[in-house]
Amino acid sequence: MALYMACRSGKMFSEFNTVANMTKLTKVIALLLLAGFTVTSVAADGKQMQTIASTVRAPPSRFSDGKQAIGLDAYKGRFVLVNFWATWCSPCVKEMPALDRLAARLEKKGVVVVAISQDEGGAAQVRPFAEKLKLTKIRILYDPEKRGFRDYALRGLPTTILISPQGNIVARLEGSATWDEGALAAQVERLTIAAK
Repeated sequence: MALYMACRSGKMFSEFNTVANMTKLTKVIALLLLAGFTVTSVAADGKQMQTIASTVRAPPSRFSDGKQAIGLDAYKGRFVLVNFWATWCSPCVKEMPALDRLAARLEKKGVVVVAISQDEGGAAQVRPFAEKLKLTKIRILYDPEKRGFRDYALRGLPTTILISPQGNIVARLEGSATWDEGALAAQVERLTIAAK
């Protein structure tokens, strides 16, 4: 607060009227920016899903498994962690291996991890990509018509939604994250175990 008041009154900048003092000011600003960046980086590692308090039903959207239409209601009776993503989305690509590792861990607890691709090329475009990344535990569905964007009111990719065994949306996270460790993995496990 004192720094803000000094800046607002002009006292802070009146002392920086020489080149040497301007250099000092530049260094102070650089350190403040660096400190702010460090705090942001630490906070990003502690991401949490936003829990949904009210009962919100998951939309009855239909996607494709590459052969036939399928809805998320096919997994009714199980928790489903749904990740909307695309191969052209670099934050999506970065988080996919961690989601696959989380899927392997949660599979033993009856939780399904489904990644719904928004790629226009559908299965033909996504399968080689998934094989290259060795994604074996995530169930991949395709949404080339982008129904998920409309039905789930997505604002961007990646977006991940946790759906209860009853078909209600329990939690949501917009943006990429480290899914297989830390606070977020613990939160997903806690949410899926607590409701059983």
